[in-house]
Amino acid sequence: MKRSAFWKTTAELLHYKKQLAVAVGGAVVSAACFGAGLSMLLPVFTLFFNPDIIDAGEHPLKKMVEGAVVGDGGATWQTDVAAWINGHIPESVFWSFVIIMGVIATFTVIGSVGRYVHQLVSITITQQVAVAWRDRLFRKLVDAPVSYFLGQNASDHASRAMFDTGVLARGHLAVLGKALPEVLKGLAAVMVALWLDYQLTLLALIAAPLSGVVLHKFGRIIERASRRALQQQAGMLKTVNEVLGALHVIKTHGAEGYERRRFRQLNRRLFDEQMKMRQARALASPVIETLGLFFVLAAALVAAWYVFTQGVDPATFLSVLVMLGAAGASLKPLTALHTQIKEADAAAKRLIEGAGIEVEPISLSDRIGLPTLARHHGSIAFEAVSYTYLNQPEPAIKDVSLKVGHGQTVAIVGGNGSGKTTLLNLLPRLTSPSAGRVLIDGTDIAGVNLKAFRRQLAVVPQQSVLFEGTIADNIAYGQLNANRDDIIAASKAAFAHEFVSTLTDGYDTLLGEGGSGLSGGQKQRLCIARAILRDPAILILDEATSQIDADSEAKINRALDSFRAGRTTFIIAHRLSTVVDSDMIVVMDAGKIVDRGTHTELLARCGAYQTLTHTQLQPAQA
Repeated sequence: MKRSAFWKTTAELLHYKKQLAVAVGGAVVSAACFGAGLSMLLPVFTLFFNPDIIDAGEHPLKKMVEGAVVGDGGATWQTDVAAWINGHIPESVFWSFVIIMGVIATFTVIGSVGRYVHQLVSITITQQVAVAWRDRLFRKLVDAPVSYFLGQNASDHASRAMFDTGVLARGHLAVLGKALPEVLKGLAAVMVALWLDYQLTLLALIAAPLSGVVLHKFGRIIERASRRALQQQAGMLKTVNEVLGALHVIKTHGAEGYERRRFRQLNRRLFDEQMKMRQARALASPVIETLGLFFVLAAALVAAWYVFTQGVDPATFLSVLVMLGAAGASLKPLTALHTQIKEADAAAKRLIEGAGIEVEPISLSDRIGLPTLARHHGSIAFEAVSYTYLNQPEPAIKDVSLKVGHGQTVAIVGGNGSGKTTLLNLLPRLTSPSAGRVLIDGTDIAGVNLKAFRRQLAVVPQQSVLFEGTIADNIAYGQLNANRDDIIAASKAAFAHEFVSTLTDGYDTLLGEGGSGLSGGQKQRLCIARAILRDPAILILDEATSQIDADSEAKINRALDSFRAGRTTFIIAHRLSTVVDSDMIVVMDAGKIVDRGTHTELLARCGAYQTLTHTQLQPAQA
């Protein structure tokens, strides 16, 4: 029988064998003390139903000691132990009862300590497993190729790491922290009942298979509803992220009402799925309890027949009923456990799917010893490259060939959707060509160590990307060994030092999410400083001065002119000034290169370029 996704994930618990052994040990101690305490009820009932039995020389407590310590034909030392214990048991009915209560209290205290240890360690293990799953999923997301997320719901993956791991942890805790001790306690009670009267006990256990069938039916309903609810949660997270990230647009367009209605619809869908789970959850427990009650009543009728017609000891009969009741009470939580496991199974399926994401061969290239590419010094060539996005019928770029010499600056221009960004994404291997090759100094980059190769590149995107942390941390992002002097030097080269030095904490100023608190121009200068600090051989600029104010643009351009010396630079150009200064201009349209040359050459012969200079390429800011 194929294991469910949830039970596959329980293998993670075995990574903590020592802690698991302690947890199981605590549960065993708790269950053993529970059973031992229940076994003391027989002498209690015997004393209540027949207090004169002591005078007849049949002390129930002494008989139990002899049966437990000596057994059948015990050794001499065991007989001596039993004799010593029985010698200290009083003949008084009341004091015998007091001793029994003391023994039960002792078992209860020891069992409670075992249960505490079990619960404490179980919670620790399940939380460690949840942490491991979150780490695994985040590692997959970070290592996945950029192309994987094109057309994907990124919030769905975030939801798996944040929410689904919590659902899975609750499922693990239900099994380890609840099912294990309750099952052991139920088994202990059943074993005592079998010891007292196996026929009556076996009769009562007939209810178990039928209850299991009913539980399975409810469980399947809950599993399906839980999976849909988790998907709805992911959709809600996506909506919240979109709204918070575009709040200024929403407000300026007066779309608050629209967004409220959109979120309300998602919230209602989630509620509907949770209501489906609610019905199954609400029905499961009373149905199972009712079935159990009917079978207990049937067992009680048979037991009464034993007592009233067959002369069975009433104390034994009552003890068996109490044992079975205790077993039922211990196993009752398993009804809720089944629903929790089905919910966790839905989460486990999504987590396993997330853990199966194909990742970039960064760590693989290190393991199999792919060669490290020497620092770029010759040429960069795109040889008949094509790329098709997932689920798209037509390629975004088609049979593109381009060769660029070391140290050249190449501007790539074209309308929206012409393939500019897609082409340059192939260079740092953010995506891999569907056909063709990308060569650095004659070497196909598909066969080199990817992590080492990317150290030769720096990318400055049009939209500034900053992270929560200090300004120094952001400039040195990816450069763990950078010292403060190098950071400041890169900052000065990017003309960022002039505003950083005016801040109270300078380079130790903490930035909020996305660099909140800084202007667009300040953010972009920090990104340029980050690129300068990397000292790349290949520089990719998505119009790095697009967010710089007019006063800073000339300084930044001078800094970039100096920085580009000796480096091969690719620029996705939006400004005419950038295009004019480039060594080569590549004009793209519909995924193909339609022409290439200098500004003067293209202006004279290329109609597409002439149109771009008049419609899309912006003049420098005045």
